This record gives sequence, structure tokens and C-alpha cells, in this order.
Amino acid sequence: QRMNYQRYSEAMLIFNQVITSYPDYAEAWNKRATLQYLIGNLDNSITDIEKTLELEPRHFGALSGLGLVYIQRNELNKAKKAFEDLIKIHPNSPSARQNLDLVNEKLHFNLI
Repeated sequence: QRMNYQRYSEAMLIFNQVITSYPDYAEAWNKRATLQYLIGNLDNSITDIEKTLELEPRHFGALSGLGLVYIQRNELNKAKKAFEDLIKIHPNSPSARQNLDLVNEKLHFNLI
């Protein structure tokens, strides 16, 4: 676990440097958002995803990641919207449809 933490710390430093040097590079923001998610910084992950989507509104990974973060936070209506937005842009994505089905199922069981 210590080694993973060190690798994550090193990766975070690299992504921070890339973002500082190239603030309009959407993929750097998305990669840092993924790393934030992996280390449990969900608020920071959402912030980085929002920046990714500001730079590239059709970014598949960012929209998908946003839905996953909201699932993790049990904000299922927000997750549903993220996956619906993703399907509007990428209608043939099986993972987006599977995740939307999962969220709808969770929402259904929360109502029961």
C-alpha cells in the first residue's frame, strides 16, 4: 500500500506539472480526476472532471467518471444524469447503458 501511495503521489506531481504548463489540455485534467478518484478525493475528482468537460464537453472518460464518482457518493440522480448525458453523446456505449441500468436499479430499490 505504501508503494501505491508513493506512485500516486508521484503521478499527482506529474499531472499537476502538466496542468500548470498546459492548462487547456483536457486529458491531463481527466487523468488527474481519475487519480483523485482512486485515492478517495471525490470532491477534487469532480472539480477536475468539470474542468475536463469545460475544455472538451464530449469527453467520454470524464462523463463516465462523473457518473462513477456520483455512484460512489450515493448521489444516484446525479449519476443518472451523467450517464444519460454520456449516452446522448455516445449512444452505442454498452458500458454507459450498463451503468445507467445499474443506477436505475439502485434508484428503484431506494424507492421500495
